[in-house]
Amino acid sequence: MSMKMQAAQIVQYNEPYHLCERPVPKCGENDLLVQVHAAGFCHSDLQVFHGQFPAELPMIPSHEPAGIIAQVGSKVQARWKVGDRVGVLNFKNACGYCVGCQQHARRSRQPDPRFCQKREMAGFRHDGAFAQYMLADPNTTVRLPDVISFEQGAPLMCAGATAWGALRKLNPEVKSGDTVAIVGIGGVGHLGVQFAKALGYKTVAIDNRTEGRQLAQDLPTHLQPDVIIDSASSDADEKILEHTGGEGLAGIVVCTDSILANAWSLQQLGNRGVMIPLGLPADKWQFDPEAMVFRELTIKGSYVASADEVEDMLRLVAEHGIASHLTVLDFDQIPSLVERYLHASMKGRLVIRVAH
Repeated sequence: MSMKMQAAQIVQYNEPYHLCERPVPKCGENDLLVQVHAAGFCHSDLQVFHGQFPAELPMIPSHEPAGIIAQVGSKVQARWKVGDRVGVLNFKNACGYCVGCQQHARRSRQPDPRFCQKREMAGFRHDGAFAQYMLADPNTTVRLPDVISFEQGAPLMCAGATAWGALRKLNPEVKSGDTVAIVGIGGVGHLGVQFAKALGYKTVAIDNRTEGRQLAQDLPTHLQPDVIIDSASSDADEKILEHTGGEGLAGIVVCTDSILANAWSLQQLGNRGVMIPLGLPADKWQFDPEAMVFRELTIKGSYVASADEVEDMLRLVAEHGIASHLTVLDFDQIPSLVERYLHASMKGRLVIRVAH
């Protein structure tokens, strides 16, 4: 293995990614060294690009990697070996001692760095996946089924995990056969629609953009939503009531930062409905307290998904043929990523092919 690798890094916020050569990271005794084959670009990468999550620069971005294990640390459990196909979640290296870790330990024996106060976040404040190699935490590394390509696997590590975690949190209130809506049919939302269908929900796809509604319509026939609604149309509320027999939605997952869209989404729930907002707006949410109280509505937070939950998701993806709409770019095209992402015609997910 070469001691050097190709990488792209943020040298200064709001400036194009810089292609460079970096040392291959040293694999510690508790680490996995992963050869990255594909890495995704998601909305939070744009926030990192703008400096919303300050880090020591230069830093290698991207938190959606898929690849092959190149080296296994001496103290890593035997389930991992060189050559395994894997995906890597961005949160890693739980301390095991902080309040967050102790709270989680009372619920599960499996470490979950999502709630560790000292966790590292690859691609946010620590080096991520826009490189030929990266370090991974064995506890937040997941096995990638052979039928899922690296390019398809990469966006599942964040976009997929985000949509999946939200849908699973509709339980126990929302049952299979109930009607669930996904609002915002972009990179996260079009996966959410497919997951919802595969889980047995009656599914509504909602977007005020032609591109989003077309993306829902272009999904494989067995994973298409039961109805597609333009939220900007004057009869959107009526269509939801018509589709639900006048009851309103049992659950709704909102994949947009829009404060108005989230406020509108809450109103589409029936009695005791559940809403999962996934956006992180700069301003505060504005939800109607009367609707929440008098209809006993529930709003739940959702922070991606655990490694165990993601492995469940990957099995469902493999079984049902769930796939992202991808635009795949070569490594030397990384400097143009942000411009491509912000283009009005962009649909689905952007993925960098790191290794051929």
